[in-house]
Amino acid sequence: MAKKRTKRSGGRQSVFFTYLIVIMVVVYLAAQFVIFINKDTTNYIIARQGEIVDSFSAQGVIVREEQLVKATTSGIVQYYYPGGKELQKGTLVCSLLDDYYGDILQEKIDEIYNEIADLGDTEYDEVFDSLDTNIAQSIAQYLRNKSVNGYSSLYILETNLKDAVSERKDMYSLMSNTKISSLLAEQGIYLGEQNTVKSNLFLSSAGVIDYSYDGYEGWTVDQIGADFLKNYEANYSYFEINLQSVQAGTPLYRLVSSPVWNIVIFLTEEEASFFSGMDTVSFIYNSSDKMTGRITQLKQTGYDEYKLVLAVTERIQDFMNDRTANIVFSKNSHSGIKIADSCLVHREYYVAPKSYLMQSGADYGFLVAGTDSVYFQKVDVADVKEDTVYFSLPEGLSPGFTIQNASSDQSLVTGQTGYLYGVYLINGGYEQFESVDIIYQAQGYSIVKGINLYDRVKVNRE
Repeated sequence: MAKKRTKRSGGRQSVFFTYLIVIMVVVYLAAQFVIFINKDTTNYIIARQGEIVDSFSAQGVIVREEQLVKATTSGIVQYYYPGGKELQKGTLVCSLLDDYYGDILQEKIDEIYNEIADLGDTEYDEVFDSLDTNIAQSIAQYLRNKSVNGYSSLYILETNLKDAVSERKDMYSLMSNTKISSLLAEQGIYLGEQNTVKSNLFLSSAGVIDYSYDGYEGWTVDQIGADFLKNYEANYSYFEINLQSVQAGTPLYRLVSSPVWNIVIFLTEEEASFFSGMDTVSFIYNSSDKMTGRITQLKQTGYDEYKLVLAVTERIQDFMNDRTANIVFSKNSHSGIKIADSCLVHREYYVAPKSYLMQSGADYGFLVAGTDSVYFQKVDVADVKEDTVYFSLPEGLSPGFTIQNASSDQSLVTGQTGYLYGVYLINGGYEQFESVDIIYQAQGYSIVKGINLYDRVKVNRE
């Protein structure tokens, strides 16, 4: 019997502890719910020092002093310099050899190309190392500047890599050509090269040669109209510089004969005003290169349309295969406390001339002309800007009463309103309106005066 009573007592004790644990859990959950309900979920930012740069972007068209040189006769073409090489006037760029042996010569050339596995020539090692460095730098630049929507950066990387690979192929071809010429001579395929030359092509002027073209060589600044970008669908075509048979009229090389190149940009009237009084301007070229250009033309070409021409004298060889480019201009820099425009609010207040405002002890207000007497009425002053007081009335008081100027016999009826820009500052869970002066506003941000660094500024939900 004693054992049975012990079991019942133990069972009741177990149930008691179970209820106790359930009650404690419920109390804990209830407390957490209350904390969550009362939690301050206000979204705010910390006011910090910042900068807004006055800038805008535009698409430009690249114009150079360039010409596309074509073969005047058919033959086997042999090149002597890689693309991007700056050469003096009168330099022998390439030769057209007599294709006397026809298919036999071409077959032998193809056979020797297939047999070349190891060039074994260190003449151009330094150039190859430089090209490899350019490729690595292009990739590193892209990785540093890429963003979620950085499609333009990706296209720029693609272009840079294509150019670098093309230059590498040019170097390989030139080295191969030298070896092929030697092997052909050894095997008696053609002897006495000077006797087989049909045409030597010498540079008519100093410049930079390149083995690519897009069909717009020879165009001038005056030929570029506002519709050029809309209609431009060409891309640069690269051609091989191996020993090969070419027909008359085949492009052989492109010659850029001046280190000065131009960027043509069409602007709106507002954008054109950005350049008023300027002779030179700095800009960012294709998101990464900071450059400077001289303004050679800025004229109106249509309704709300202006044509800007910039002359650039640096780094022409770096952009030989650009016909279009994205240009970003920057002018004025504004610094101070920078906040997002979503923090700003526009509040309406009653207004009155500053000369009517009076102080009584620690309170500010106006002299009110009553039916029998004049009395002091306290108001809540939001701000005083120049000669205007912005204020709100105490609860229960409506506008329409007359206030007097203590320094004269002038009076006016309250009721006129005006607006203040301001922000809500978060302090201990409370929101306090603080008026601000907007010094500069652009790109979704504002430089303001009226608040302090590290103030917690409420972000307003739309």
